[in-house]
Amino acid sequence: MKKDNGNHRKNGRAILYWLLSLTLIFLAVNVVFAMSLLSITSDFNNLKETTEQQNSMYETEIKNLQQKVALLAEHVTQENESKSLEEAKKNPIGIPVSGKATIISEPEEDGENALLTQGGSSQNGNSSDANNPATFEDTLINPYTLEISLEKGTKIIATGNGVVSEVSKDDTYGYLVKIDHQNGYVSVYRYSEEPKIKQDDEVLKGQMIYEVTQRKGTLAYHILYENTYINPFDLIEISG
Repeated sequence: MKKDNGNHRKNGRAILYWLLSLTLIFLAVNVVFAMSLLSITSDFNNLKETTEQQNSMYETEIKNLQQKVALLAEHVTQENESKSLEEAKKNPIGIPVSGKATIISEPEEDGENALLTQGGSSQNGNSSDANNPATFEDTLINPYTLEISLEKGTKIIATGNGVVSEVSKDDTYGYLVKIDHQNGYVSVYRYSEEPKIKQDDEVLKGQMIYEVTQRKGTLAYHILYENTYINPFDLIEISG
């Protein structure tokens, strides 16, 4: 009987030992799991925070880039508009005078008044030779001459931006000024008084070429495009 009681005690201790061991193991596993979970949670939170910071930085960079692109696009647009305006200013548009003026001879559309080239005969039967220098029309056939009567104080002005390509004497009107507008157009101004500009000068639209100091004067105005004369009225509008 005593022997059986001893065995029961031993078995009970063994069971308690295993239960205690299992409990400790369970607790240890839970502790490790809890620590791992805390570590994972901390890492996840750190990763989330880092990701949010990076996303915020990326968003800021994207906004900055968008602003830079917008500014660049605006700059390019303004630059293109400025270039377009500058190109437009080169076109010889407008009346070549500032002040009182009257049109006395409009361009001939059919070219009946055009003279032949140098060395040929003109419409009135006169011929060009060494003793009778060719006029401007003799050298370059021009049916499109706009003549304007000017009063004292009037200014003859450039009709567009450009560079003075020629200043010379003119047998018919006195002086000749050519302005190359560097876009295919060339404007020609012929008047009796000495020009206020010289060859190779850069001129702006509206800049004075001649000043009428006499009681009256006559301006002959021509426009060429790609070395071919065109009617000045194709580019200018006259009102009043």
